[in-house]
Amino acid sequence: MDDLQRYTLLVARVAFDDGTGSKSRPVMLIKFDDETLKVLKITSRFRYKSEEIQSKYFEIIDWFKAGLKKPSWIDTVRYYEVANGHCFDVLGRLTDRDIERFKAFIKERLSN
Repeated sequence: MDDLQRYTLLVARVAFDDGTGSKSRPVMLIKFDDETLKVLKITSRFRYKSEEIQSKYFEIIDWFKAGLKKPSWIDTVRYYEVANGHCFDVLGRLTDRDIERFKAFIKERLSN
């Protein structure tokens, strides 16, 4: 856990919103402590979402440098908690350029 930082991209098991199960998926770490990781989901299925939902998704420009296999977006609608101690794989980390863009995106979303 010592090498994890905010904006690290992981593959972790995340519960479905309806509580019917979970699946392993790419996520971005936003906060962690000894018990839980708080993460945002990452998706490549942007074009299938409504315009309103798309407005809440952040595009990762440097997706390949970040360790992802295809163009991806961060779902900022809500964060999820993953128990610290679950098995996960580190994919990479957002580039400095995407981190600055993400901060501006969140700041703008919070001001609206």
